[in-house]
Amino acid sequence: MKTYVGIDVSKDTLAVAFLTAPDTWKVSSFANSPDGIRRLINSLPAEAHVVVEATGSYSVLLTYLLCQAKICLSVINPKQSHHFGKMQLSVTKTDESDSILLARYGQMAQPPLYEMDSEIMMYLRQKRTLLRQYKKQQRSLANLHHSFSPLPVKDDQVQVSLQQMLAHFQTAINVLTAEIQALTKQHFPDQLRRLTSIVGISTTVATALIDVTGGFHQFHSAKALAKYIGVVPIIYQSGKSNQTRGICKTGDPQLRAMLYVASCRAAGAVGNPA
Repeated sequence: MKTYVGIDVSKDTLAVAFLTAPDTWKVSSFANSPDGIRRLINSLPAEAHVVVEATGSYSVLLTYLLCQAKICLSVINPKQSHHFGKMQLSVTKTDESDSILLARYGQMAQPPLYEMDSEIMMYLRQKRTLLRQYKKQQRSLANLHHSFSPLPVKDDQVQVSLQQMLAHFQTAINVLTAEIQALTKQHFPDQLRRLTSIVGISTTVATALIDVTGGFHQFHSAKALAKYIGVVPIIYQSGKSNQTRGICKTGDPQLRAMLYVASCRAAGAVGNPA
């Protein structure tokens, strides 16, 4: 018989809960480390189905080792467990209570199994995260450099240092962008070719789409993809009121910004064909 196991993930610890008898929960804690997770896996009941929230980098090691051990696993959006807790009228917020809540969610919702990303996708995501950070720091330094420009007295050493750092970040951005594009061309040539055939979609946007969607393997329809990215309209209907309130804006905001620029570029190309 399948046993749903809730695991609440934090930086250093993993709170684990599952039923051992009706209304009797076994709750334990393990270190969020390779050794701790291996002990956790050995303590799981037979036919365990683990339910965890997507918590960024803190849950990646856990999900990776669970998949390696062939343990059934579901990774849910934190909003799902949050609203489920409200439905249960839960007022307690601890690691232990959250793990029990996740196990209960698994019993009631029976969420779909999680499919682990390939190593190539993990490489791409790390590179894109680092690229975003480089661009953020470069933009911050550029703004600082610009703010110094009207000063009547400028420190030459400060100016040289800022220019060197801006040049350094630009070089790092160029190298990282080339690495991302090379990986994408090597492992996702068909998706890249199809995406860049769309008017307005550049190689950079296509690479971002492939990264965020896991190579488009996790979506059964265009509607599911649009909802995941956060570009579907919000429809509000109540009584005689029937309104559209913009888009839902879930998912990756950087990707939405890139798609907005791509759509403007495409609209310009359609309006002014060569």
